[in-house]
Amino acid sequence: MAEALPSVLLSSGPLRLVGGAVALDFVNTVDWHLEDEPVERLRSYADLVAWGRGSEAIDAARARRLLKLAKADDKTAESVFAVARSLREALFQIFLAIGRGTAPNARDLRLINAWLSRLAPRDGLVQKGRGLAWHSPEPETLESVLAPVLWSAGDILTGADVDRLKLCHADGCGWMFLDASRKANRLWCSMEGCGNRAKAQRHYRRTRRAA
Repeated sequence: MAEALPSVLLSSGPLRLVGGAVALDFVNTVDWHLEDEPVERLRSYADLVAWGRGSEAIDAARARRLLKLAKADDKTAESVFAVARSLREALFQIFLAIGRGTAPNARDLRLINAWLSRLAPRDGLVQKGRGLAWHSPEPETLESVLAPVLWSAGDILTGADVDRLKLCHADGCGWMFLDASRKANRLWCSMEGCGNRAKAQRHYRRTRRAA
């Protein structure tokens, strides 16, 4: 019998996907990234795999294999998890710089490039549901979960989608997304979160002025 997959619930709570791309959903695993005390959503290698499964960066079969590998070699799993956090911060800083029209830090680019050259390359297309997806060759390692993240980041940074890259307008939020709105005027990571908070704050200010 196959091992049960981790729930899409991370150990820190529900998984939210608003970025419009795997790499952006990955950097969005930190809440309030621009505040003095950001909130970490990924707390273990198992969380990383759960995120990968929930975001469809990896499929169910790969998630099961990675969990099995992690159970057999927990020290390496912890090391890969630390790398994942370092890559996430480098990607965040790169996306932030690009979104603000400035040059990314060379150190961050070196880290991303080093891991792009280390991880398995895309070597072809495979059927995925009604569409196609990139396939990476075996052998599989605990680092495999990171490959789709870096591929996605490269696709965004080198393609037309980079012009749609935006940072949530809420102070301190730090979540990023690709703006697919018809008028390219999306402001918030989600209306249910930062959008509603901003709306409530505007209402509060209006009522205070009218009092």
